[in-house]
Amino acid sequence: MMNWLKKWFFRWSFIDIPTLVVGLTLSFWYLKNNSSAGFDTVFIESIVPNLATELFGVWLSVRIIETVLRMRQKRSQLRSQLIDNMKYLITIVRGIAPHFEVQTIDHLKSELVWFEEMKDYRISGTSNETIDKINTVTKLYEKATAEALKINPLRNTINDLFLNYPEMLDDIHMKKLHDIYRRQNYTRISVERIDVNIEFYKDQLDQSVSAELFKMEQETIQKLEEYSETLKVYIAITLDAESAVLDARSSVLDREYNY
Repeated sequence: MMNWLKKWFFRWSFIDIPTLVVGLTLSFWYLKNNSSAGFDTVFIESIVPNLATELFGVWLSVRIIETVLRMRQKRSQLRSQLIDNMKYLITIVRGIAPHFEVQTIDHLKSELVWFEEMKDYRISGTSNETIDKINTVTKLYEKATAEALKINPLRNTINDLFLNYPEMLDDIHMKKLHDIYRRQNYTRISVERIDVNIEFYKDQLDQSVSAELFKMEQETIQKLEEYSETLKVYIAITLDAESAVLDARSSVLDREYNY
């Protein structure tokens, strides 16, 4: 009880006490100046109706303000969750490369499904323009998922070719291309280096080797080109997706500040 009184005194006493004093003073003054009509008459005909009206007005105002604040807080929380979900999608995608593990890609797919299920609930009060931007984000990440699923099968085929025909690495140009490929990572520079060395190797291709080895080298180059193209598409989509997330995030925040 004492703690409550201390909190009340330091937080509200400077409002409550003057209001109470002024209210009682004015009520006493009103009763004194209308004493001729009788206390009961003045109390029932004047004070009770005014007090009831004031209490009802205060109650209604408080309920309206509280409802508006609660709705704004709820929408603010939903928008914050929406932004956090989009940022989490970026985190997952950045964790996919360079290994492109199936479980990480599956995690992205399940996160996108959950994001779509919750999106309609969390975009309450959001403009159609913002919704379109959010839909763009999910579409781009769906495309990124589809491209990511192509990476590992291509890498498995390339790895098998190098393992089954190690003599291809006797060629210094192929060895260099192999080393760049093995050290691949999620960068445009790495992809460009693969492309440059593929073109250089094709120009220097030694046709004096056996027909079988020459065929395997041709197939390896073809698969590396497919791998490079797929990786470039994946990188381009994810970069566009990150830009779309930033755009959608800005739109959501702008809607929040102008609500």
